[in-house]
Amino acid sequence: MRRLRSIAMKATAALLWTLFVLATSQLAEVFSDDEYPVITLPQGALKGRKVTPDNLSPYYSFLGIPYGKPPVGNLRFKAPVPAEPWNGTLEALKEGYMCKQPAGFIRDSDSDEDCLFLNVFTPELPGSGSLKPVMVWIHGGGFISGSGNQERQGPQFLINKGIVYVSINYRLGIFGFLSTEDEVVPGNAGLKDQVLALRWVQQNIAAFGGDPNQVTIVGESAGGASIHYHMLSPMSKGLFHGAIGQSGSTSCAWTIADKPRKNAFLVGKALGFTGESSQDLVDFLRNVSSDELLTTSIATVNEEDQFRLMSKFHELPSLEPVIEGETAFITEDPLTLLDEGKFHNVPYLTGVTSEEGIFLVTAGIFQNNRTLEEVDEDFSRTFKPELRICREDSCGDEMIPKIRSFYFGDKPLSNDTLEELVHMCTDMSFHEGVLHGVKKMSSLSSAPVYFYQFSYEGSLGLPHLIKVPGAAHGDDIPYIFDTGAQVSDDSLDAKVRSRMVTLWTNFIKTGNPTPEVTEEFPAWLPYTSDATNYLDIGSQLEAKKDLHKTRMDFWEDLYSLGKKHKY
Repeated sequence: MRRLRSIAMKATAALLWTLFVLATSQLAEVFSDDEYPVITLPQGALKGRKVTPDNLSPYYSFLGIPYGKPPVGNLRFKAPVPAEPWNGTLEALKEGYMCKQPAGFIRDSDSDEDCLFLNVFTPELPGSGSLKPVMVWIHGGGFISGSGNQERQGPQFLINKGIVYVSINYRLGIFGFLSTEDEVVPGNAGLKDQVLALRWVQQNIAAFGGDPNQVTIVGESAGGASIHYHMLSPMSKGLFHGAIGQSGSTSCAWTIADKPRKNAFLVGKALGFTGESSQDLVDFLRNVSSDELLTTSIATVNEEDQFRLMSKFHELPSLEPVIEGETAFITEDPLTLLDEGKFHNVPYLTGVTSEEGIFLVTAGIFQNNRTLEEVDEDFSRTFKPELRICREDSCGDEMIPKIRSFYFGDKPLSNDTLEELVHMCTDMSFHEGVLHGVKKMSSLSSAPVYFYQFSYEGSLGLPHLIKVPGAAHGDDIPYIFDTGAQVSDDSLDAKVRSRMVTLWTNFIKTGNPTPEVTEEFPAWLPYTSDATNYLDIGSQLEAKKDLHKTRMDFWEDLYSLGKKHKY
């Protein structure tokens, strides 16, 4: 009997062991498939893909992850709501829809209101090492176009440096930035989308091997301005630990709407709305098709903005009303917040391209079929809206003649003064505003502020339609991302790209872009009130001081005079 019992026990143990081996082998097949790994989040399971690029280390991608409910129907124009859990395993193998935007701004028309998706790329699956620093990319596009998709923003070079990379979509144009300036639609839904995505990162990125305590937000153009908004917003506090803002700052006039309520009612009127109530307007707009709403909102420009350089980019962030019981993204003027030191004290790296204005002149004048003679006749109406202290119609009336004289003397706008026009647009719309933020923050922040100028003119940038030397707006993007352009490994383009990626990932990892100084990488010192340092990123890296001092001094004196006389 004892022997039979012993045999039975051994048989049972053997059976249990066999079942255990079978079970664990099946689990390994599901959870340890190196080609199609599955990660489990509180929302549900995600199936990703292993990617093996040429000449770079393999990594894992998880695409089209929903972080917010589709902002459609009654959720149109509202603050985002977290996405609901899903059943089964979600195949994160394809990017989600881009947010609704004009087809002319993108290569295809694959955009939709249901667009609150993000993508995660990681060099290692969790469990194979310590958690890695995280970069969250916020795309540009004038708050009206763009996406976090890989088409022109391939993250391979960044991931190869050992960071986890996240890219996001956020609502654009009227869908993301309509405001009635009251409790009905307080505004900034697109920026609140970004906040929700950053909260998602805090809650979930460790499952991908990322460190939620080492997150750096990075963006360019409207994305760079978004980065600066997050530096100022109480809603974003604690969601990031470093920031890189390329070619964008809340001190630039193009980053904030002057009359959002007026714009909202103009769109309603163009669509046939005749009421006066905010709620009636919003109810009406929620019943308009997304295509018709998009087309009408782009074509409807208030009288003050019709002549400005970038008149199509008029759905912008705005100041929100203070509503009891509601959390706003931003309620005070960014210029005031900077003056009072009300920003998050985290390491900040920001800068400009050397001739941002090439883009403005090309897109704002020639691509709008305006002649230089016409702009010359409408000089004040064209450029006055670009002044950052203008909040009233009479603002800048005495400044415009001084600006014209400084850049052109007594010469008219013509092909002979095209370079001067680019300089003025560069300074007025980008350099002065970004540098204003740098000066304010470096004088009041306990964290370092780094400033740069990207001046390299290589083959990876977009073709320049006007023959003015310098790096145009957006020319720095191909030197961080893989845009599909092929360059030889020993080319200067490849070397500049390698340096840029190294500087950016050094900052993401350590808060210092040059933790180790070499002959190739000179010390990039922070900008301070006493030492106006910046790094010039050209064919070589050069540490310099006082970017365009004469031009920047002119603007500082001009705005000081404007404040004194309350223009």
